[in-house]
Amino acid sequence: MARLHLHALRRVRTPHIVVGVCDTQEGAAHALASVAGTATFTSLVDLLREAKPDLVHVCTPAGTHFHPARAALEAGAHVYVEKPFVEAEREARELLDLARARGLLACAGHQQLRDPAFLRLLRRLPELGTVVRVDSDFAFHPSGVNLSTAGPRALAARLLDILPHPLSTLIAALEEVTADPGSIEVAAVVAEHADLHVVLRANDTYGRLSVSLRARPVGSTLAVAGTGGTLTADFLRTTVVGAANPGTSPVEKAGNPLVEAWQMGTRTVSGVARRLLTGGDYPGLAELIGEFYGAVAASGPSPVAPDHLRRVVTIYEELAANVRGAGERAAVQRQAPRALSPAAPLAVLTGARGFFGREISRALALGGFRVRGINRSPDPDDRHVSEWCGLDLSRAVPPEAFSGAAVVVHAAAAQDGGYEGHQRNTIDATRNVLLGMKAAGVSHLVYVSSLSVLRPPRTPWERQDERTPLAPCDARELGPYVWGKTEAERLLAAEAPALGIETRILRPAALIDRNHPEMPGLLGKRLFGRWHLGLGRPALPFAVCDVDQAADAVGWCATHFDDAPPVVNLIDDALPTRGRVLAAFRVHQWRGRMVWIPISLFALLFAAARLVVGLATLRLPPRLAVWSIFRARRYDASLGARLLRPPTIESSAPDRQHVPVSRAG
Repeated sequence: MARLHLHALRRVRTPHIVVGVCDTQEGAAHALASVAGTATFTSLVDLLREAKPDLVHVCTPAGTHFHPARAALEAGAHVYVEKPFVEAEREARELLDLARARGLLACAGHQQLRDPAFLRLLRRLPELGTVVRVDSDFAFHPSGVNLSTAGPRALAARLLDILPHPLSTLIAALEEVTADPGSIEVAAVVAEHADLHVVLRANDTYGRLSVSLRARPVGSTLAVAGTGGTLTADFLRTTVVGAANPGTSPVEKAGNPLVEAWQMGTRTVSGVARRLLTGGDYPGLAELIGEFYGAVAASGPSPVAPDHLRRVVTIYEELAANVRGAGERAAVQRQAPRALSPAAPLAVLTGARGFFGREISRALALGGFRVRGINRSPDPDDRHVSEWCGLDLSRAVPPEAFSGAAVVVHAAAAQDGGYEGHQRNTIDATRNVLLGMKAAGVSHLVYVSSLSVLRPPRTPWERQDERTPLAPCDARELGPYVWGKTEAERLLAAEAPALGIETRILRPAALIDRNHPEMPGLLGKRLFGRWHLGLGRPALPFAVCDVDQAADAVGWCATHFDDAPPVVNLIDDALPTRGRVLAAFRVHQWRGRMVWIPISLFALLFAAARLVVGLATLRLPPRLAVWSIFRARRYDASLGARLLRPPTIESSAPDRQHVPVSRAG
């Protein structure tokens, strides 16, 4: 969010200078400062004392906003705080009272309040007569989370992270239509760890809030219904749809669906086009920040009123207690895993909360390891992780994180974002893991890489294997992910031996979960409903690996480190082509339909689309070798196939603490 704030500031008309950025990790602070072209601080106290800012943006993680916001106010700076503003009413009251006493302004990052769709909806409220009901619906798909395996506490935290957006717009709309905003109160709550349904009452007007991590399609809408009709603001498409009439006459009953269908089609096209051309991932963000800067410069009121902030925090606190309570109850009901002896060997797993990391923790526990998980946000619901370390690996890792470990499995890496993110979270993180292991005296590292790091084939018939060289140095044209993974492998080869660390490198192909089939990105993309765009043709080769088999292979390498090969490509030779992969999906109830497009044509169209968007936005994108990324490759999968054979798990006696795993070959 800090980077998004910096980009938004470029559109703010009020003259301003960014005088400093602060992060407790010097490397992250320097990276952010390079974007802003400003000074670097690793202490907020130092920034406030030396830079003397007039205004401070608080972009720390949710739940950590109160103390930096209070420190900034005490130093005489106005504060713009990302959502949620704070999580307790007493904290909101203290910050707002402090701001008022110092003559300062406070604002929260409720950018949907300045979304063009929300503003258009407010302008048209008089058309609706007396407002009876306001409905706020938010269906969200949290990135990197498998809803079927994620723990209830983790899902509850994700739900609460997005709750401020639909809650703030609902309360703001109720404040607009009721004569007494102070009457807004919670009338009913039904809370689960992945779903929340609330009824608010404001005298004779009711607000209904529905937030879900499971409901589909993904959407964010605010509908206002009155005696004169209904209007709906869609925040994904930045549109307002509705005939705004009572719908009681025969003509209105027949014509309203047609009018709304026309509005939805035309306004969706224009709204999506506008977002693509402006690059606005967060409509309203620059506008809200701009209004706040203007209010500070003109000594005017904050664009988000203190009463609104206090009201949102008060209701959020009550709803959060319900959601967290539901998460705790669901977590208690989950079956606890078999406890391992404290004498069992310890494996440290980075990226333990990820899609692959969860399966690796299972495989390690099955192999008799106690598992210490490292992740930015620990997940206490994971039944296979004995203990957690909440760490950001892009920063220096304390030796205590690896102390006592028999082996470290490094599976953490950036999955999306640009080159800066992959530099920090893949390359720098790998170096920090090596240094932390050296300081802790741990010498065995299993590194989870990717099959994509191999040099693109030189001929269509070339068969690649573990001896194939890595992609060329600084292979940025292959995309941020491949570049980051490739450079991390080079770093291991260059620095691990000098630190006395032995490595085993596993390169999984595209990971799939047959029980929950989802199209790998290199194979195709879902377009609409059951229809998918497939790259190539069914007979073309394609490399995949089932996630649980790959995790078992990682677990075997950790258990039999000395016997494991130095490098192995994990490819399921039973699914050698695109058609065979889809056939395996269909066995597990996948019902998709494919439209195949030649990879060369796709590469041409993709490159042309990037060029058109770049010219329209006056920001030419970096070169991307689309053909090399998506082209079909052939592999010799014999070595990896031996590791992917199903393990034989011996039955353990009641008094045994370890479950040995043996594999043929």
